[in-house]
Amino acid sequence: MAHPVLLTLSALAGALAGYGAATLYHRARDRHRAAAVRLLHHAQDRDVAALRRRLADRTVAEDVLTAATDTVDAAYARTIRHIQEGGTP
Repeated sequence: MAHPVLLTLSALAGALAGYGAATLYHRARDRHRAAAVRLLHHAQDRDVAALRRRLADRTVAEDVLTAATDTVDAAYARTIRHIQEGGTP
């Protein structure tokens, strides 16, 4: 039968080894989780930037359409005014 001191020391060594293994596991898990969060944030930032570019392109297109519509409206108004003043279309 083993001496009680040896049993106590082996139990403490086992507990210390278990604590060390758990600490290593949790640190690795935290590192992997942090890396995953960084990847997700990067992907979200990339998606937001793409959406902002699309919105800017759409805004430019709407501005061009507004300017074209204003030009056509002004030409139509001039034509109508000319006809009302007795001119030919």
